[in-house]
Amino acid sequence: MPRNENLPSTVSLVMFGVDNLARSVAFYRDVVSLPLRNSSEEFAFFAAGPVTLALSAPLGRAVQPRAGAMELVFSVPSVSASFATLSERGCPFVQQPREAFPGSWAATFIDPDGHRLTILGPR
Repeated sequence: MPRNENLPSTVSLVMFGVDNLARSVAFYRDVVSLPLRNSSEEFAFFAAGPVTLALSAPLGRAVQPRAGAMELVFSVPSVSASFATLSERGCPFVQQPREAFPGSWAATFIDPDGHRLTILGPR
């Protein structure tokens, strides 16, 4: 089937509902080290490669429970090094580094609202 130019084809933004915007901004900015691009009283926007990660207090109030069956995966050059740095910063890991598939390792942590985040890359 030919591609229809009017249909979605690229993810540009992922939005998480949050309970406490200031707490979540501090986590993503200070612990995960994503660059904060813009923020207001209700929203925050982080640079995450070609995708923007947005945090939304209104979405957090509107949808309960906030965290769902979703996982955001970050590519890293070394899972072991990223795991060590994030652990030193108090990141709550729910899965230790493990071989996800041959040659690729992963470790999973959660943000203050229970959203699952995984680092993936070489050991």
